[in-house]
Amino acid sequence: MPSPKAQPAGKFRSLTLERRDDGVVVMSFFVPDHAQNVLTSEAMAELSLALDSVAAGPPPAAIVIRSTREGSFFAGADIARLEQLHGMPAEEITRLCAAGRAVFSRLSSQPWPSVAIIDGVCLGGGLELALACDLRVATDAPHTAIGCPEVKLGLLPAWGGTVRLARLIGPAAAVELTAAGENVDGPTAARLGLVDACVPADQADLSACRLAEIAAAQQSHIERRRRLARPVTLVAEEQDFLESMSAAVILGRSGGHYPAPLAILETILACCGTTADEAVAFEAAAFARLAKSDVSRQLIRVFRLGERNRRDKGLDDGSPGDSSPHADRVASSDVVPRNRPAVIGAGIMGAGIAASHLRAGFAVTLVDVQAETLAASVATILDEAAWDRGTKRTDPARAVALSGKLHTATRMAAIAECDLVIESVLERADIKRQVLAEIERTVGPTTVIATNTSTNPIAKLAEPLQDPTRFCGIHFFNPVRRMTLVEVIRGPATSDATVATAVAHVKRLGKCPIVVRDSPGFLVNRVLMPYLHESVEMLREGIEAKRIDRVARGFGMPMGPLELYDMIGLDTAFYAGLVLSAAYGDRIEASPLIPAMVKSGRLGRKTGAGFYQYRTGGQRARIDRPDEGVAKLVRPYALPARETTDATICDRLLLPMLLEALRVLDEGIVRDGRDIDLAVIHALGFPAFRGGLLAWGNSLGAAEVVRRLALLADLGVRMQPTPRLLAMAAANEPFTL
Repeated sequence: MPSPKAQPAGKFRSLTLERRDDGVVVMSFFVPDHAQNVLTSEAMAELSLALDSVAAGPPPAAIVIRSTREGSFFAGADIARLEQLHGMPAEEITRLCAAGRAVFSRLSSQPWPSVAIIDGVCLGGGLELALACDLRVATDAPHTAIGCPEVKLGLLPAWGGTVRLARLIGPAAAVELTAAGENVDGPTAARLGLVDACVPADQADLSACRLAEIAAAQQSHIERRRRLARPVTLVAEEQDFLESMSAAVILGRSGGHYPAPLAILETILACCGTTADEAVAFEAAAFARLAKSDVSRQLIRVFRLGERNRRDKGLDDGSPGDSSPHADRVASSDVVPRNRPAVIGAGIMGAGIAASHLRAGFAVTLVDVQAETLAASVATILDEAAWDRGTKRTDPARAVALSGKLHTATRMAAIAECDLVIESVLERADIKRQVLAEIERTVGPTTVIATNTSTNPIAKLAEPLQDPTRFCGIHFFNPVRRMTLVEVIRGPATSDATVATAVAHVKRLGKCPIVVRDSPGFLVNRVLMPYLHESVEMLREGIEAKRIDRVARGFGMPMGPLELYDMIGLDTAFYAGLVLSAAYGDRIEASPLIPAMVKSGRLGRKTGAGFYQYRTGGQRARIDRPDEGVAKLVRPYALPARETTDATICDRLLLPMLLEALRVLDEGIVRDGRDIDLAVIHALGFPAFRGGLLAWGNSLGAAEVVRRLALLADLGVRMQPTPRLLAMAAANEPFTL
């Protein structure tokens, strides 16, 4: 703190307590052994001890709580503590909630005011800590993010957060912030009334002390405490709106699969009708129910998978379960950041990749030999790069600012000084090989060269290169802005350093990289194709497209397989299907219906017709109705009708995916089964509440999977259990950790 001088009054492992000459007590947190401040058991205990110390000394003028860890106020509760809750009795969980609330409540139970300085992430329990203070000052720094992400773990705030939030910003805003789980920045928090001031970071300490001084002089914090303790008055119209409209919106977002959003709505409404002291019991009871649910258990596991991925360098670290033959010989310090990226090809994918680089703060060079294509892509790239998630539209001022970082050229010489080049031209091996060879001739010897491909084997594309050790695949998914997964594909000659560099670069783009070994379809498309293939087989058996897709959505998929076909494009799926059929034709035969659809001009959304009719063309087109012309195309390829239930449709769609995932593990395509679960969630929208494909297999059990497959045995080899599955069933082994 600046003058007046601060004198140490006590030191703990997680915080430092200082008493200034003007009577202000400052608690500065830096929680050890964590990348960000988290509310560990130790941190909570030390906060309580620090408050004891303050209460035992001379009465302070005010208490200021801040963090000395850059970019982090508090990122929330310790996830390890949350993992333990599932096995606890509900009574023990509610007792823990009460204990945490009791510590926080001490911040606003003494005569002096308390102020939280929020600079950096302030999430979950961290926000509840800030809400427990009388006043809050946020910084306008880009790294300041405030929110309640508990819903993404299948939970709700449990230390008084829903109670305090509804009283501070109003029930409707509290429901939106908490049930959506999205973060807001400092200025937005100020507009909501979530914080009392939003200031530049270098003014935060002074502003906090000034607010506390005013509150102490006017005793305004005492009156505010009384007001926030009372019930919240809701007029009948607002009550009806929240109960009906908010519930409808929540169900529309969650599909009814996630109990936490509705529990948040119900809890906030219940808490409004009583005093704050009484309301916390509703909150704790709701939290205990959610904490013991399987949905929360799976969502916490998925969060852990994401944490594991963020730490992963993409190489074998020698830990149990690693199956990669590559030793981790590349230290983090050996991975040189790539700051001069280039993209070759200004088509849909190339433009999306270039936009992702701009969004992440890179200056990027984009090359395309077609001047018209290049010029036409610029506006799209800037629109994508300047997209504002909060307003759901492009920020024109940001687009103008980013335009200076986008360099375009029609000649390869423009990339001579670039240190990472991503080729994204047509998905034709002959063209790609030619372009890759030209890239290698143009760039320096240390430049990493990558290809964005969904089907072409890396080994084949590497053949014309003089140094294939610096070549790999970096496979983005469409649309690039929304899809977080990226497959980093290791070819036979790809070096560890190249893989580590590619993984590090993808993370700098804010994406989730999964390292896979070179093979037809890599990971995601290989696991996806059985799902798509089976839907067409059922269509040929006379099962309605709408029914197939409805069952898939009922399972939790974001869209059905036939809807997905239309979004991907039937022509794109046709070529990918040829590659996979050639490799795995015994179980993924190329369907004759897909080329017939392509020949008829039904390519999906982009042409306004596929398995469904669309009101307009383009990727944002909405389904109008099933395409009646499809039945005529199906007729020559019809299969005998089968008696079927919705449960059987679900098994036929998903069990072949599970079998393919086991083959991927057998072949060492991924280093760990957990990579499969993370990949299908991020790339295919596999329902996170089920934990991923292999976690879903765990929920059934290997023996049950074998039993269900036996009922489908007449469909042929695609429903035949693998040796690994039979061994797992015999030994009662799980699919994944």
